[in-house]
Amino acid sequence: MNKATKFQKKHSEYGIYPIFAIFAILIVSITACSKKRTLSTAPMPQIDAKYAYQMVEKCVAIAPRGNGTEGTQKCVDFISSEIRKLSLPVTVDKWTDITPEGHIEFVNVITEIIGESSDFVLIGSHYDTKKLISVPDFAGANDGGSSNGVLLAMIKAITESKERPPLTLKFVFFDGEECFFNYTETDGLFGSRHLAEKWSADGTLKKCKAVIILDMIGDKDLNVTIPSGADSYLTETLLEITKKQGTSQFFGKHSGDIIDDHTPFQKLEIPTIDIIDFEFGKANRYWHTSADTMDKISIKSLEIVGNAAIELLWNVR
Repeated sequence: MNKATKFQKKHSEYGIYPIFAIFAILIVSITACSKKRTLSTAPMPQIDAKYAYQMVEKCVAIAPRGNGTEGTQKCVDFISSEIRKLSLPVTVDKWTDITPEGHIEFVNVITEIIGESSDFVLIGSHYDTKKLISVPDFAGANDGGSSNGVLLAMIKAITESKERPPLTLKFVFFDGEECFFNYTETDGLFGSRHLAEKWSADGTLKKCKAVIILDMIGDKDLNVTIPSGADSYLTETLLEITKKQGTSQFFGKHSGDIIDDHTPFQKLEIPTIDIIDFEFGKANRYWHTSADTMDKISIKSLEIVGNAAIELLWNVR
């Protein structure tokens, strides 16, 4: 099964969305052309890749992290504790949602780093793991764990840096990204859909300049392919950043789109990008299996994606 087919398989259904529109696309965007990409010359914080790996290990030690389970609360406590060590505020947002398996409590964890502007970028990751009957203790080292480790390392690097970001940064650890059966308006993306609706209703989203999602970025054989539905300015800026950092061989574009935690915000016309490597092992054979374990995770991959994502934050316009 080729990569495009597996890419399509992950998100097989989501309400009125065509789950995956796989098509050749020529990226010609008036918006992108009108925004000249002059990368920031400010010194960029660099993540501690060993710390990122340790954070992945600690997250993965909490398994499974299924919605409404003891694992969820343990992971929320772990993430919150690491953030508080950096003297940052933590918002634990709990709510109950209707799912295909009844009413379940979900929990998002949010923190922010104040920038030069009150306008903000949301950068997020999901910490929940897929409920797998065949793998009751599913660890989700790459699918869930890796991006959380990188987010925590980014928060640490930026907080300890003397460089203040141009925009305020809101880091969100989403619950409920994984669907129970198929991605629909009532299955999957529970955390991101909840927050998008909440911030849209209270006006917070008016100040959101972009949404950046990290997902499955710890693979030793790193091959990030940006989905075609991503904002063109964010995509081209990220690729320019990776050229500058000497890591462009690990990044490219995909001809298909994908549904992930950026989707509810994209639906509300917020510029979004999903930084994802959706080829986990040959033919994606490790994805959602007992093989998604720490031995598949690379410190170098975490470093490459984390540093690229930090510089992208400094270049959102």
